[in-house]
Amino acid sequence: MRATAFLRTIPCVIFMAMLAPSGASAQAWNFWPVWHGNDTGGIIPWSCENESVAPQAAGAYCGRFGKYARITGVTRHYGDYISFNCLWAPNIARYDLPAVATRAYCPGDRRILAK
Repeated sequence: MRATAFLRTIPCVIFMAMLAPSGASAQAWNFWPVWHGNDTGGIIPWSCENESVAPQAAGAYCGRFGKYARITGVTRHYGDYISFNCLWAPNIARYDLPAVATRAYCPGDRRILAK
């Protein structure tokens, strides 16, 4: 009796082991692009796609600490970062740490092809 119950659970265990890494890990980067950070701020690797979701990602990250996010720097080159600060109130240091605008879309490929 116990041997048959054990044999019935083996396919379920194998299925769950294969299901867990396939779905969750593939989508984790899209929902949480913050590369490094703590309760005072962080950085997000720059890409056109990350720049369009950076305000939402920074807001979600700072929201974990009960703070507001402010994007403080965007360098639009691959290998650079989008930086943000986590502030207790949205009006703190408005002129000392000015907000930087980010693009809401990715422009088309503008390469010039020459022979």
